[in-house]
Amino acid sequence: MRGENSKQGRLESTTVLVVGTTPDYVLRLYKDSEDPLVFLTHVRFREDPRLVEVPPSRLAFAGLDDLEESFRSLTVLPGEHVFSGVACFDCESILPASRLAGRLDLPFPSWQAIVRARNKFEARRAWSAAGINSPHASLCANLKETLAFFRHHEENIVLKPLSGSGSELLFHCTRDDEVRTAVETMEEELPKRRVNPLFSTFPDLVQGYEIDPCRSWIAEEFAAGEEFSCDFVYQDGEVIFIRETGKLKAADKPFGSVLAYTFPPLYPDGFRKERLVDILKKAVLSLGFDWGFFMVDYVIRGGLPVLIELTPRPGGDSIPDLMKIGAGLDTLGVYLQFVTGRFKAPFPVSLRPQSYASINLYAPREGTIVKLDGRKIQSLPHVRSLFFRKKEGDRVILPPRDYDNRLLGYCIVATEPGTDLLRECQRLEDLLVVSITPVP
Repeated sequence: MRGENSKQGRLESTTVLVVGTTPDYVLRLYKDSEDPLVFLTHVRFREDPRLVEVPPSRLAFAGLDDLEESFRSLTVLPGEHVFSGVACFDCESILPASRLAGRLDLPFPSWQAIVRARNKFEARRAWSAAGINSPHASLCANLKETLAFFRHHEENIVLKPLSGSGSELLFHCTRDDEVRTAVETMEEELPKRRVNPLFSTFPDLVQGYEIDPCRSWIAEEFAAGEEFSCDFVYQDGEVIFIRETGKLKAADKPFGSVLAYTFPPLYPDGFRKERLVDILKKAVLSLGFDWGFFMVDYVIRGGLPVLIELTPRPGGDSIPDLMKIGAGLDTLGVYLQFVTGRFKAPFPVSLRPQSYASINLYAPREGTIVKLDGRKIQSLPHVRSLFFRKKEGDRVILPPRDYDNRLLGYCIVATEPGTDLLRECQRLEDLLVVSITPVP
């Protein structure tokens, strides 16, 4: 194995080392990528039947928190691999990916910057110091501290884990009893997640000790407004947008649950994109990044972006399929090009005449799926594709125990101007035939 420090230079080999990710993504990337990929994934997936399609020479397993074990697992792979880049598609593996990239002498965002980005409280502090709009926040470890913040911020706050992702353990509180219930859930559920890599301890860059995200949480002011998400590259002091999407949140599901992504995004009146560009530049620099491929979530409030989260990886969920169908853009492929130094700006996005949405289909209850039939959805002329993440026989677990497990799949639809997307989501949900038997 050999590395290269240059962020720009193209190497003689374009083999990319993908650190982390789940078997479904491993299989997808292996089938879709034009370049050879080697996957270093967690040892718990070693016996996963989905990986039998991937040659042994392309698969390595290790406990990703052990740098030397990860490195050794690559040295014993069959064949000789010359890596030209390191990629990571999930938040829980970004820190191990950075440390392994350093061990291989390959470019990747620094682990110090990643720690600042993953620590939501530190990210808020860095952005505030840089003059960037972001929700005011406090680090809390008990009910008394949380209630004090709640009353100081006009009884309208959000509670979230220090280093979580998506809608996991997010709570919007506007009453005392909601705060008390949310804190009780945090105190009960966070310790159960110690084995989840997303909730692993990480270093405090100032004090030098390890921070345990299972012992405290973030309380922050509620940022009202329409929410959006984008992928962008920061390179040579410039922001280059890869994709932009809108978000439709589900009102009848746990707070933060995404009902649909929309493309292209419909920004509110008064929003100026150049303001977002300026904020994104300041945001990455304030966290210590000088280069990278980023995903960011933001709310538009009064025409101005309010940053919610920023992380050095491409957007996931249904976004890659939405962009491929809606714009003919392979966002995951663009990211792989970027990590090998082959990204060239500007990167134009081809806008098609229609608008598109990717609509999530959630399980209505816990239990074992005995029937899952989407043929009525697929028969609709405006449905471009239907993707199932679950199959008959699979188990469904609902929040607060598990937030990812409830997603049955999603479909990509073409939409007309003025489409009531909430009504369309309900219609598709009604057309899905799903039967779930409770587990004793």
